Amino acid sequence: MKYPIYILLSIVLFTACQQDEVAPTGGKAVLELDLLLNGRPQMEVTRACDADLVVDILDANRAPYRHYDAGSVPQKIVLEPGTFYIQAYTDNQENWKSANDGKGEACYFQETSVEMEYDMVKRLQMRVPMTNYAVGLQLPDLWDMLFSAYTFRLKSGGRTVVIRQGERAYFDLADGGFSYALSATNTDGRTSSHSAISYLDVNAGKLYTLTYHYDSDANSGGIDIVIDDMTIDNNPINS
Repeated sequence: MKYPIYILLSIVLFTACQQDEVAPTGGKAVLELDLLLNGRPQMEVTRACDADLVVDILDANRAPYRHYDAGSVPQKIVLEPGTFYIQAYTDNQENWKSANDGKGEACYFQETSVEMEYDMVKRLQMRVPMTNYAVGLQLPDLWDMLFSAYTFRLKSGGRTVVIRQGERAYFDLADGGFSYALSATNTDGRTSSHSAISYLDVNAGKLYTLTYHYDSDANSGGIDIVIDDMTIDNNPINS
């Protein structure tokens, strides 16, 4: 009893603007923040900071000036006149790969600069982008009825991650892509597999879903792997 399959690779595509206005500030330089993770729906509050974002403010020499932990970033910040660098990021910069039992998680970072003046309100909007990418698996209908076991293995940058259908693994863009391989045992006890296939054309903020289908040629035997199509959806990942 053989169930050859092929795959479809689909991709989902896992900025800052400023506004100045003269307003009553009591002679102060005021920075108003509107910071959200890219792909997350806009909050009802007009200007706010996503609770998952840490904010660092550096001075003109890039020395630390202010630090705000996730969930504690004020909407308005009083600063001195001058140039400042604003960094917004999730606090998993160093450990996102080990999260979720080694499958990883989305990591976000962005930096921009602002010029502050007395008697000026600076409104800063940032949609903080994802800096890594995700890989997922989609199996065809009736898979669990036809196959008693399977292993879907991903490798990238020295990491090996095994995921199930509906799960995601997250990888570093700097590692230059990933490879994937599927091994499946059907209900007759026959195991089929394919050699690891490399995919190198990766970009930050995208979800690469490997979607397997049953091959229409029932005589081909085993697992027949064909990249049938590749599409890009310009919607950010919802992590």
